[in-house]
Amino acid sequence: MNRPKVFISHWMPDVGVEMIKQSCEVDYYDGIVPLSKEQFIARAADADALLIFVPDVIDAEILDHCPRVKVVSSFGKGYDNIDVEECTRRGIMVTINPDALTDSTADLAIGLLLAVSRNLLLGDPHVRQGAFSGWHATHLLGKDFHHSKLGIIGLGSIGEAIARRAKGFDVEICYTDVTPFPEKEERLGIQYKDLDSLLATSDFVIVAVNLMEETYHLIGEEQLMGIKTGSYLINISRGSTVDEQAVSQALKQGKLAGYAADVFEFEDPMNPHRPDYIPEELIGEQAKTVFTPHIGTGTVEARNRLALSSARQLLAALQGEQPSGAVNGVKIQALVK
Repeated sequence: MNRPKVFISHWMPDVGVEMIKQSCEVDYYDGIVPLSKEQFIARAADADALLIFVPDVIDAEILDHCPRVKVVSSFGKGYDNIDVEECTRRGIMVTINPDALTDSTADLAIGLLLAVSRNLLLGDPHVRQGAFSGWHATHLLGKDFHHSKLGIIGLGSIGEAIARRAKGFDVEICYTDVTPFPEKEERLGIQYKDLDSLLATSDFVIVAVNLMEETYHLIGEEQLMGIKTGSYLINISRGSTVDEQAVSQALKQGKLAGYAADVFEFEDPMNPHRPDYIPEELIGEQAKTVFTPHIGTGTVEARNRLALSSARQLLAALQGEQPSGAVNGVKIQALVK
């Protein structure tokens, strides 16, 4: 049996690359600047499998130029940058990493929540620039997270991990999802609410859903009109699940006390209306916002976990197995032993 060819389209820790090399011929682009579509096609044209990353868009045009591809494995958990329907039609298996990034992303969600509600980004330059002269009774007053009400939109693995962490702050937690999860409710001591009720009653709201047609601008102008006045919104899912223009207006009007995000609409290539960058009026709300550059999995440990998990998902697919992160149910004939 000939060794299948795998194209890896971005830098990743060597531990995953070496694992794949044990069974496959590997063309590895180790750069950190995303390849253009033309460059991607030139490297991937004769590949049997692709290991792709957040900036890559796998659409019909790419697949037309890569006729041998049988597996598309994502380095992350989201797959809004992959045309799964087209892959399925062509008999191509799509895999993701269902759990390797869960805890690191949940950690950042809590970090963003605390940073925006306790004015951490405002306090740091105040000290560094020599403006701090000692304790002051009314300076940079924020809002307590403990004993507050937290609403989690999406109770997948990340949403559940956020809930577990939040329980340590003695908060009252509710969640919403496509369907209730009674077992999780009992185990975590949380309550199901519909989206409108969750928004109307929560002091803090964290968005933790996949980006798909149903969740595009899930939080828009209408939802923000109904959100609890003075609440905080945190987005660690995908930028386009939130309407950034509507968020900017809600901050300006005082409906939202703060907004924190690790993800932004301009990043989402499958969003036909994506802006060139974050709206200037949102960037300008420095006193009410905290932004990080998509670093939910930005730890050494998480990157290594993702590299190993991506390699295992891809190799399991090439061995004719059904990986734990299979998205579309396609099964292929084994290409490696």
